[in-house]
Amino acid sequence: MRILILSSRAPWPTDRADQLTVERMMRFLAACGDELDLVCFVDDARQDRALREHLGPLCRHIDTVRRPRWAAYAHTAIALTSRMPMQVSYFRSAALARRVRARVAAGDYDLVYAHAIRMAEYARDLPVPKVLGAQLSQALNLKRMVENARDPLRRAFFGIEERRVRPYEAEVCADFDRVVLVGRRDVEELARTAPVPNAVVCPHGQDIPPLESVRAARRQPGAIVFGGVMATYTNVDAASWFARDIFPRVQRAVPEASFWIVGRRPQRAVQALARPPHVVVTGEVPDFSEVLCRASVAVDPLRMGAGMQNKLVQFMGCELPVVTTRIANEGIGGTDDKELLVRDDPDGFADAVIGLLRDPSERARLGRAAWRFAEAHWTWDALFEKLRGIFLEAAAQADAPPRRA
Repeated sequence: MRILILSSRAPWPTDRADQLTVERMMRFLAACGDELDLVCFVDDARQDRALREHLGPLCRHIDTVRRPRWAAYAHTAIALTSRMPMQVSYFRSAALARRVRARVAAGDYDLVYAHAIRMAEYARDLPVPKVLGAQLSQALNLKRMVENARDPLRRAFFGIEERRVRPYEAEVCADFDRVVLVGRRDVEELARTAPVPNAVVCPHGQDIPPLESVRAARRQPGAIVFGGVMATYTNVDAASWFARDIFPRVQRAVPEASFWIVGRRPQRAVQALARPPHVVVTGEVPDFSEVLCRASVAVDPLRMGAGMQNKLVQFMGCELPVVTTRIANEGIGGTDDKELLVRDDPDGFADAVIGLLRDPSERARLGRAAWRFAEAHWTWDALFEKLRGIFLEAAAQADAPPRRA
């Protein structure tokens, strides 16, 4: 297949989950013999050079557009007077739209793939088969933010964006031949607004470390780990909730317990949680898996969000016993009390963590089950094979669904 890939962020370096997903997908498709072109935004010339160096061998062409932050903010401000979601307006660019149209005019593509709804506007009207990698229902994500945000201004902002996103994502999905989401719950949320017969469920994978390296690591007694990009509001809330409402009870029961908050760009609210040696905020680490392999228990106390929580698979892939919330497990589908423990209230969450810290045999049982689950269901190749099948089907059947004018 000849595929044009549209990405809002350069898929190298892979600092965020969406960048990693696009990068891994491109490597898989190139290994299958597909011919790839990429159009994406870059932050600066340095990132542009790194992108071309690392992913240039996979592509026939790479077109990049630098997106000045002031321009993104200006487009977002203008969108305040319209019905367009602010996250879509933030990534608006006439230059990138011209690059896409020029590539399609000259490329003879079998398929165009747009990653996330923020890139949908660049593809929705193209006269070629199209797949939207929506990933998650942004309406569901924002709804949960509204329900859990403590700051009234944040709550108001999320509410405004939810009211814009909900009709928009249902409308834009109708302009694509297939819409890929990572979980059934996300499909159900979209269907609350309008039918989405073209929606398919196909999550993405994660890197699973070799079992021998996982078991060679030395676990620190009482160490509880949570990780992710600590500039993300959902992660800030999760870390804060565990540190303030759950960990004190854990520490009273298990005095040697410590809580590690691991991840790049920790916000001030996260830094303020630090109480070394009991609560440690590491910032970015060279090897996330290496840190995970030194912990005894992982937690994913996510109270808002949607789609797939990559960190949960990363925890399980390091043979860590995990205590998580229903929302965090929603896109992963681990079985409660078999591959992980699902608890939503602070007392139940704390009791589950305490039980694991006190019981080495239960930690070992749950950790082994977690690794087997991650290895069986969450490798990149198995899930990208399914995604490529969706691409082939969309390319072959593109004329079957009615197209909107």
